[in-house]
Amino acid sequence: MLTGKTQPLEIAKKVLDPETIRSVNKAPYNRFGWAILDRWAFNSPDLLKNLEKEGEVVLLGRLLEQQETEQSALSTTAALEQQAAGTMPHEILQALEINTEL
Repeated sequence: MLTGKTQPLEIAKKVLDPETIRSVNKAPYNRFGWAILDRWAFNSPDLLKNLEKEGEVVLLGRLLEQQETEQSALSTTAALEQQAAGTMPHEILQALEINTEL
């Protein structure tokens, strides 16, 4: 689990090819997707690299799917109120039983 502050894609840059990083630096990817990619790179670097080897389209499709799921869950009024009260996003996702791993 990532708990410290890092720059977006700081960890993913160490695992993925520069071309893949350039691809996720544009729409439709955003801060939610970048955080997911860093989490995957930190927790499962080998799995992430293997997914990239399957093809950029496969990786980017999986990332977009996860980004949409997490963004929807974390953007609700209830989730925003919980975060304002100090609940961490990963705790909210866990309570909603959203798988955050690759």
